[in-house]
Formats: sequence, structure tokens, C-alpha cells
Amino acid sequence: MSTPRDPVFDASFKRAFLHPRYWPTWLALLLLLMLAWCPVRLRDRFARSFAVLVIRFSKRPCDTARTNLGLCFPELDEAGREALLKQSVEIGLQTFLAFAEATALPKTWFMDRFKIDGWPHVEQALAKGKPIIFMIPHSWAIDLAGLYMTALGLPMCTMMHSAKNPVYDWFINRQRARFGGKVYERSVGIKPAIKSMREGFHFFYLPDQDHGAELSVFVPFFGQLKATLPALPKLVKLTGATVIPMFSAYDSASARYELIFRPALDPYPTADLLTDTRQMNAEIEQMLDPRREQYMWFLKYFRSRPQGDDTRIYK
Repeated sequence: MSTPRDPVFDASFKRAFLHPRYWPTWLALLLLLMLAWCPVRLRDRFARSFAVLVIRFSKRPCDTARTNLGLCFPELDEAGREALLKQSVEIGLQTFLAFAEATALPKTWFMDRFKIDGWPHVEQALAKGKPIIFMIPHSWAIDLAGLYMTALGLPMCTMMHSAKNPVYDWFINRQRARFGGKVYERSVGIKPAIKSMREGFHFFYLPDQDHGAELSVFVPFFGQLKATLPALPKLVKLTGATVIPMFSAYDSASARYELIFRPALDPYPTADLLTDTRQMNAEIEQMLDPRREQYMWFLKYFRSRPQGDDTRIYK
């Protein structure tokens, strides 16, 4: 009887990627690879100079970000929200222009781009001999965090949505798997990741997107009810994993990435699914609040509403 094939991302190059329709994509990727070798502070200043243009011409995403900031931080006036939006765009551009570093730079140079806070929490979890679920929200530098972990030699797996452009999707997932990480398309479901965790892999888990009311429970997030997947406590029960909250940031002052690890959730899970799901959101708040500019505020985190609430949050 044959063993089922592991449905991990296929990193093989396809001849179809050379079609002329993808030449602009290849040109953009070549530019990113060149920028990976550019002096970091010069590149960061270049990125900041485009923030005003992005805000001016990306009206719909910026309106989404303004809505999210208004909901989550009602104490900020309009000027405060606009300043935070600009900071977030600047960080987003800086990490985007540095994106190909993980492909272009030698491994030792890439690793030197990081500073780490809270690593003893990871060491304590590793000592238990159990898989670890690294719970990490959608910051701009999120991809670099997974690459750092696999570059350390930790066997990691994760789930991602495929990009619409197949060449870009090939490049980004090939980069994610550079140091041996496993990337699964979200559509294959959670079972392959659970199988990998039982085989000794750790899981890179993104908990904060809105996946619809049908699959979610509504618990507070910065004082607002948010559709939140209650998957984390269920995953822990299935795998016996330890949950480590983790945040990935880009510190423009030092021009380095910063990985922050918080103590393992313990006890977790409890007998109350809503309490466990709310605890997950509370951990995200703890990590995010001092670093508000690092978050991808352009995602529609509050799109789904509880039953009976017909409020349209976004334009």
C-alpha cells in the first residue's frame, strides 16, 4: 500500500512561468533581489519617501486601515490615527523592499539582521520534547520570523493562501521553504500540519484573520467583537503542543528585525472554549499595543458580524 504524498508546496520551476505575461513580475523580483544588497538605511529612507504616495493613491486599503484604527484605538484623534497610519505604511514599505533578503543574502548575514527578546521561553518549551505552536499575528515582518526559526534548525510547518500570481507565489513559497520549512496551502486543510507536528515539526500559526462567522466565535479584540477561529485550543488538544505567543517587528531605528517571545500559555486549553479563544486575542493585544505601527491594519479584521448585527463596518 502506497504512502499518501505530503501535500507540501511544490517548489519545482514550471516552464509556464517564462510566459511573457509574467515578465513584469520577473522584473519586479529582480529589483527586489537587487534591493536586498542595497545599504539598509539608504533603502529605508527610500521606502519612507513613498509613504505619502501610497496613502494618497491606495484609498480603499487606507480607508480600511483608518476604520480599524478608529475601532481599536478610540482615544486617538484624527491626527493621531493619520500619524499611526503613516508609520504603518512606512514599516510596510521598508519590509517589502527588504523582502528578498531571505533569498539573496548568505544565511549568516540574514541571521545577523535579527535581535531576539524572550528566547528562554522557547528553550523551556523545547525542553519538554513537545511540538510548539508559535502563535504570531499579521505584522509586516511576519514572513521573516518563520525564516529565522527554520534557519536556526527548528523543523517548522505553516499554512498559507496561494498568491494569485503563480510566479510570485512560487518565489515567495520557495523562499519560505529555503531553510527546510514546510508550507501547506490552506485549502488542503489542517490534517497535513497536524501530521507534521506529530512527526516533530513545530507550527507557525496565524490566528487573527476573519474567516467568516460560520467558522468563528465572537470574542473581544481591542474592545470590539471579532470573528475569531477557535482552532488553537482544539489543535493543542489534538497534538499536545505548547503555545508560545510570538511577534515579529522591524525596528527602523536599529535597522534590524526584532522577534519577541512571550511565556507559554499555561494552563491551556481550559474547559471553556470562549475563554481560551479570548485569551488568544488578549495575547495579541499585549504584543501589538506597544508596536501598533507594525500591524497590517489594511486587512478587514471586523468584516463578519454576530447574528442579528447588520452593521457594515467597511466601505
